[in-house]
Amino acid sequence: MTMRITQYGESILHRKGKAVTDFSPELAGLVDEMIAAMRRADGIGLAAQQVGEALRLCVLEVPDHPDYPIACILDGKPLSPALLMPMPMANPKIEFLPGDEFYYEEGCLSFPEIRGDVARPERIRVEYQDQDGAPHVLECDGLLARCIQHEVDHLDGILFIDRMEKAHFAQIREEVQALGKRTESSLRAGKPPVAYP
Repeated sequence: MTMRITQYGESILHRKGKAVTDFSPELAGLVDEMIAAMRRADGIGLAAQQVGEALRLCVLEVPDHPDYPIACILDGKPLSPALLMPMPMANPKIEFLPGDEFYYEEGCLSFPEIRGDVARPERIRVEYQDQDGAPHVLECDGLLARCIQHEVDHLDGILFIDRMEKAHFAQIREEVQALGKRTESSLRAGKPPVAYP
């Protein structure tokens, strides 16, 4: 069965995830299903809450872009972020590194077709475990740093619209409200909302 991506208006999106403690074949299976769901929806990140699981787990697949290179240091060694993709992260903890915040237009697979500007720090350090439970430390910037921040917010029950300034949110408020009403209507009818085939 195809994994469904939860939509804005479903309560799971506001639940904090429990720590991942069981690094079993079942977790590896969940990671594989999440990566497949993310790719079907043309996303670059997906959190467990977005597939109905309140866990501290997310997957990322941030593409290379020649005009916007990403600095990436994994466990003290510089490397191309492409070598890490697709990238599962369990129990991530973010530390913001010195540098500027900047605005960038974000989207979210739980908000189909809706995008808006969000300010986030440019550089981060994140401690996490891979799907086998091995610990890692990653320092990165650019789109990878932003995507990790967005997904870790999901693990804390925080949505990208919660990070927007009022003026930016005002530009998409009607679309967000309409999506919430569609989701609520689907749930009342006993039909989970589906945005991706």
